[in-house]
Amino acid sequence: MLQARDYFNVLLRRWWLIVLIALVAAAAAYGVSKLQTPLFRAQATYDVITSRWDQGLINQLPNVMNNWSGQLTDARLQEISDQLQLDRSPDYLRKYVAIQPQPGNLLLIIQVDYPNAETAVRLADAVGETLKREVAALNNLRLSTDAINIRVQQPAKFLELSQPKTKINVLAGGILGGVIGLLVAFGLEYLDDTLKTGADIERWTGLPTLGTIPANESV
Repeated sequence: MLQARDYFNVLLRRWWLIVLIALVAAAAAYGVSKLQTPLFRAQATYDVITSRWDQGLINQLPNVMNNWSGQLTDARLQEISDQLQLDRSPDYLRKYVAIQPQPGNLLLIIQVDYPNAETAVRLADAVGETLKREVAALNNLRLSTDAINIRVQQPAKFLELSQPKTKINVLAGGILGGVIGLLVAFGLEYLDDTLKTGADIERWTGLPTLGTIPANESV
């Protein structure tokens, strides 16, 4: 059975292999990150306004708000594309737009990740304003006392580079590579059945080592 000293000796003998695999994995993560298309994140925040403070109406909000994303139809997205002169299809834009209802906070978050930071901001605002009109139109199907509207709290602004997270990817790659390196090092040690030291002989034979033959050093 391996002891703590044995594990330490394995690390001493094969530390270079562990470091090498960690460096290779980190370099690979860096390369993959640089190959990714950069995406810039913009976010707009809207307050949800109810016509009255009623528990029944508040209880309806989760279902009502979760259905708002359905108002962003292909026709509406095409209008936004034309308005912003993006020359993009509704299916293309839909991949980059996230509508995040937060009924508990009476908030609606519009988040856009797009290859251009300025366009991400404009697109988030355009989507928010489109939803604002669509939500207002839905009130025609409800009693006036049950009206629900949204109002701009924070116009769209650039938040961060959402992709790639190069530093995080490199760190994660290095850590994963280090773990793989450890597994490889101990795997090689397990497969190596040669006896290298007196301690190895004592452990595998159960007999004490009485002496060793010194290496023949030429003068």
